[in-house]
Amino acid sequence: MTPLIGLFWLVQLASSAFPEEPGPLNTIPTEVVRRYPVFLGRAHSSSVNQEPLHIQRVLQVNRTLYIGARDDLFRVELDNMVGDEMFYSKKRTWESNRNDIKICRMKGKHEDECRNYIKVLLSRRGGLFICGTNAFNPLCANYTADTLEMVGETVSGMARCPYDPRHANVALFAGGSLYTATVTDFLAIDAVIYRSLGETQTLRTIKHDSKWFREPYFVSAVEWREHIYFFFREMAMEFNYLEKVVVSRVARVCKSDVGGSQRVLEKQWTSFLKARLNCSIPGDSHFYFNLLHSTSSVLQLQGRDVVLAVFSTPANRQICINDDEGPLS
Repeated sequence: MTPLIGLFWLVQLASSAFPEEPGPLNTIPTEVVRRYPVFLGRAHSSSVNQEPLHIQRVLQVNRTLYIGARDDLFRVELDNMVGDEMFYSKKRTWESNRNDIKICRMKGKHEDECRNYIKVLLSRRGGLFICGTNAFNPLCANYTADTLEMVGETVSGMARCPYDPRHANVALFAGGSLYTATVTDFLAIDAVIYRSLGETQTLRTIKHDSKWFREPYFVSAVEWREHIYFFFREMAMEFNYLEKVVVSRVARVCKSDVGGSQRVLEKQWTSFLKARLNCSIPGDSHFYFNLLHSTSSVLQLQGRDVVLAVFSTPANRQICINDDEGPLS
């Protein structure tokens, strides 16, 4: 077989193995997207913002947008946009103190890393609950929603916010308790799903157990009925490959979980379950989209509760639907 004939045969085989994808339901011209207003961190058109924003979190409450960035929190009124740019109506600066920055630099971190990156931005009791990396010494605090004033004292951000601004984390309030998925230490070794701040027992996943987590990258969390679902990707333990294989998973915990006894799983989850998310092209040899990138909230689709998720391989991307009536229910 000549190389040219062999290449043609491989192309024909690949085209027959992959089903034809349906076209998009709707498309938006790029001209429309260009007209969307942008946010540059300015109060008005004549002001100048010297530093990059490093936006980490965005929260919409009715017609107000809260933007968590590096050292700054912005409040933007969506009904007061002028032209092609959004301007903030209120700005609150929350910087790390000199001592935290000094310790951070002594531990070998770069100057840009030793800042306060807002990684948790949630609505809580009519106000805001915010956590920042604080120069690798994470802190959390409550803020008013209108004036962005801090309410009360700061609390530790350990297990609620990552130390490193580059690390992924998720957080949500459910039933008055804060559920977070992040790392709890400076070296980012101890990954955790953690519940705190509510009237229920503080719980966490087991420390340093690769059967629970192995280098996870947390993507999102959703509340559905009596459970909290955490979507993430991690290194697979079930494959005997020479190279590392990343797979996407969903973990579930019960909101009513009270933890174990003094003998087993004390102050740890007893309801923790996880399963692999299968987004693949069917056939004799499955083609897997193993990298989970984002998910929606719980949506109603044809009378069923579903979560839409975006998966990819290094070169392809596909949207799959995860049915909440599946095996984890």
